[in-house]
Amino acid sequence: MVTPPHSAALAIVLAAGRSSRTAPDHKLLARDAQGVPMLVRTTATVLASAVSKVVVILPPDRPDLSSLISNAFPDTPRLETRIAQDAQDGLSASLRVGVQVARAEHAPALLVCLGDMPLVSVALLNALLRDHARFKPPATAPDRGDGKPGNPVVWDATQFAALAAVQGDRGGREILRTLSPAVQRVLARPEELVDFDTPERLAAYARSAQAPG
Repeated sequence: MVTPPHSAALAIVLAAGRSSRTAPDHKLLARDAQGVPMLVRTTATVLASAVSKVVVILPPDRPDLSSLISNAFPDTPRLETRIAQDAQDGLSASLRVGVQVARAEHAPALLVCLGDMPLVSVALLNALLRDHARFKPPATAPDRGDGKPGNPVVWDATQFAALAAVQGDRGGREILRTLSPAVQRVLARPEELVDFDTPERLAAYARSAQAPG
């Protein structure tokens, strides 16, 4: 694990979605070949990166997800959970919670990670954080190889107001599009940037193994 520097970015893991595309199974409870639930695997990776704190944002009606995190990470000072009370409004509700926490912590930047992207590596997260701290762009994102920035994204504090103003089941994609030339991009392996949000992809996740360390 990398020791976070003073005034490091704060990270959030978005886990308040309804998982409707994999119903009745909840994708974040799906287990890989080693029996590790997706949300646990994603959270462990973010915790191992150089962020000051990790906040997992959960829906109000899934105590099983909350228990999963508390049981998997007991006595972990850098980790907390928050409830998106208006999670039914979509992705924007979780972003608002994350921005609120980041502002309260006076974080210089916010790393936004998706709970259903468990293959993102610590190396990629740290590369995003490092480049963001060095170049200080409005946002830093992986280069997917198609000319479009992908997730996860490091957002500078100058973008917090714009993120908090997003409405509906949308994240920061439109903001990234507006900022396009100014977004710092980090080359990433395409296989890291897979989101597991369909039954077919959950089957593939069940065959995957957690990376060492």
